[in-house]
Amino acid sequence: MQPFAAHGCRFRKRTPNFQEPLLTRNLNLVEVLREIGNAHGRTPGEVAIAWALRRPEVTGAIVGMRSPQQVDGVIGAAEFRLSGGEIETIATALAA
Repeated sequence: MQPFAAHGCRFRKRTPNFQEPLLTRNLNLVEVLREIGNAHGRTPGEVAIAWALRRPEVTGAIVGMRSPQQVDGVIGAAEFRLSGGEIETIATALAA
């Protein structure tokens, strides 16, 4: 599976996270984040940022965007809190 090949993105073609076997693991993780987000009316991005912000070693998150419209997909992360079960679900997906 090479979902980014059509875009001609050289960076993604050379980056391990966009190559197998990590690509499949990462796409599965996105689906886990999407399922959790759907249960709360949140985007996968908000779930990912909320997960990062709850970690004790993280004091802030720098989120890159390509357009101002993308702010809407992540702005709610600051106030969103994951349950213990959701944190475990994400941890399991990361360990796969």
